[in-house]
Amino acid sequence: MKKLNSKGFILAETLIVCVFLMVMFTMIYTNFYPIIGEYEKRENYDDVDGKYVAYWVKKLVESDSYKLVFDSSIYGEDMVRSSIKRVKSMNQYGYMRFECKDMLTENNQRDVCKNLVNSFEISNCDAEGNGCDIFITHYQIGPKTGTTITPNFKNTVKNNEMRRYEEQCLEGQSKDDCRREYFSTCCKNKGLRTCYNVDANTLAEAYVNEAEGVYASDENNNIARYCRRMTNSRVFSSAIKDYVLSLPDYTIRHATTEASYRVIVVVHHQKDYNDYYSFSTMEVIK
Repeated sequence: MKKLNSKGFILAETLIVCVFLMVMFTMIYTNFYPIIGEYEKRENYDDVDGKYVAYWVKKLVESDSYKLVFDSSIYGEDMVRSSIKRVKSMNQYGYMRFECKDMLTENNQRDVCKNLVNSFEISNCDAEGNGCDIFITHYQIGPKTGTTITPNFKNTVKNNEMRRYEEQCLEGQSKDDCRREYFSTCCKNKGLRTCYNVDANTLAEAYVNEAEGVYASDENNNIARYCRRMTNSRVFSSAIKDYVLSLPDYTIRHATTEASYRVIVVVHHQKDYNDYYSFSTMEVIK
């Protein structure tokens, strides 16, 4: 009887352990597998949706309403200054940022741009279509065999920890001045006009100025906090770096189209409870 009881106990113990392990593996599978699926869709490279967005951004850049860098003679004083900054960025870093404010206003093209980039959920765009993560680069983005390409955009992305306010610093302009100018422009674009003389690193509550008729409010403080975050944020996130470094060097211009530039577009998908990024690039004929 003792032997039989012993065997029965061992069998029961084995069953309990098996059931316990099955429950554990089931819990791991049901909880961890969806996480894997979510992770896989967090960063999509050159998918169909991304290419569609890149195509329409390419059309904006190629349109006659966008001549920045390529032809700045048609712009007024403010636009010329903006163009000089873009040229500097292209010459020094190998890219410039595309923004809707650089589109001409004729035929409502600036509004078309604004509506397009926001409806496509392009990353970091404000309501006016500025600050977007849309980068215009030379067609070739990596090192070129036999010659030296200056600058090497891949090298810029790989090694540069640049902040947003540093992107368009003009020659001789201090970083503090660049920070204040970027921060001031951001605040003014958001309707908070008294940020021009305030450092972007001070507390948000100090950004209002009652002497000038602007009072502390949740809205004003939120604008100031947003602009402070944008001013000091890094230009290239780790995800953007991974994408750019995964691209070919594109060592020759497109043989058929003779394209000399590229657009790289980052989309932050948030509609329908989504929260992930996709990346895409396309050549630009200019």
